[in-house]
Amino acid sequence: MFITGIGKTKFGVSESPLHEMAYEAAAQALHDADMTPKDLQAVYVSNFVGGPDARQLHLNAVLVSLLQCEGIPAFRTEAACAAGGSAVFQAIRSPYDNILVVGAEKMTTTSAKQNSMHIGFAGDRLLDQKEGLIFPASYALIAQQHMMTYGTTLDDLAAVSLKNHVNSQRNPLAHFAHKKVTLEDIRKSPIVCSPLRLFDCSPISDGAAAVVLTKKKKGNSISIAASAMATDSISLVQRKNLTSFQATKRASENAYKEAGVQAKDLDVMEVHDCFTIAELVAMEDLGVCAPGESGKWVREGKTALNGELPINPDGGLKADGHPIGATGIAQLVELAAQLRGEAGKRQVKNAETGLAQNVGGVGGTAAVHILKKG
Repeated sequence: MFITGIGKTKFGVSESPLHEMAYEAAAQALHDADMTPKDLQAVYVSNFVGGPDARQLHLNAVLVSLLQCEGIPAFRTEAACAAGGSAVFQAIRSPYDNILVVGAEKMTTTSAKQNSMHIGFAGDRLLDQKEGLIFPASYALIAQQHMMTYGTTLDDLAAVSLKNHVNSQRNPLAHFAHKKVTLEDIRKSPIVCSPLRLFDCSPISDGAAAVVLTKKKKGNSISIAASAMATDSISLVQRKNLTSFQATKRASENAYKEAGVQAKDLDVMEVHDCFTIAELVAMEDLGVCAPGESGKWVREGKTALNGELPINPDGGLKADGHPIGATGIAQLVELAAQLRGEAGKRQVKNAETGLAQNVGGVGGTAAVHILKKG
């Protein structure tokens, strides 16, 4: 399967309603693929909180109506923050030749309290949420365990945040494209849940992203060399190890095998950095470095835009933004742009192979895709 067209709206606070953002990204992707809605055989939509936040479910039918391609099958996929990766995984395994996959979310119109409650739907209601274990607290526990086990420091977390904010300055569609963030800003930001500070957390964002998938290569299409998913227990209470996500490890092992590559063969990566500690854990689970070595990698600049393996050149969830249903699709949009040499000021030199890791909940679901140029 190939990515033949890509589209993405500005991430951040948008005045546009959910369906308009989804349509905008879809129209861009179709135009990029030199296709019309009439060429499509199926539509997949990834969305998480369209019901409680935007009062709109059945978004698949809404988008088909807007595109005026009624009659074809359309599906809505929900897998928490891994909804986008899950939608692509399912679309690739479908019998259709020309598929539009759109991820969209409208999150900034509800209060912080409501957002926390709605995002919490992605966790275990009985074992975690009922006891007050919201996601910042869950990732704070992971960070604490990583620090105690490997000696990871607050400076390591700050280095991840700074690197991603610097990258977002080169991405005009990023949530924080307008904001220069310094190391001092990060270190002085208020504590959300110790050891995580405000600048260790991804923002609440609106936005949409889309890809057109085709079974036949055309133009500057990018090959999806591998697509894998895995699921772990949803609650941290049921985990034996809090410093690693088994779903990511299993999905990446299968993806590397399918694509015939290893971590050392990658030129660029998009990882699910909903919190800064998540990027460090992802690097280790994906085989980029040994357990406990991720902080050193970031400190030494190996994951910077001009480093050995650039990670999150668009700014990642941390600074590009995290409109949940769109996130996994946006990762693939960024990788496709990188492999096509169209990423502008954030272009990774000689990028030919890239990996995207999209996580739902606190590692409960993981989707891993590997893309290749040509």
